[in-house]
Amino acid sequence: MFLIGDGAVGKMTVGQELMQITDLRLFHNHMTIEPIIEIFGYFHGEVITKMREVIFEEFAASNNYGLIFTYLWAFDQKSDWDYIEHVTNIFRKNNADVYYVELIASQEILLKTA
Repeated sequence: MFLIGDGAVGKMTVGQELMQITDLRLFHNHMTIEPIIEIFGYFHGEVITKMREVIFEEFAASNNYGLIFTYLWAFDQKSDWDYIEHVTNIFRKNNADVYYVELIASQEILLKTA
C-alpha cells in the first residue's frame, strides 16, 4: 500500500495505526532518508533510492503479508509517476495487490498541528 499525501498530513501516524490493526509492516519514507543524511551529511537521493530498492525487492519476494510505504508524491512530476510505477511493478511481479491511499487535510488543520 502506498500511503501518500502532503507533508505533515499524518502519513506516518496513519501508517503506524494501520500496522497495529493489520498484518502490514510500515516502511516510512524517512526510514531511508534520515540515516543517509546522517551518514553523508546531505540528501543523497541515489543512495536512498538504492536502499529502498533492496528493501522493496526483498520484501516483495518474502512471505510477509504486506507493506505500507509512505510517500510524498509530487503528482506534477513525471519522475515521481515513473518511480511509483517502478515500485508497483516490483510487487506486481510477485503477484501482490497494490493500493494507493491519499491522505488529505485542510491547510488550517495542518497549520494547527505543526
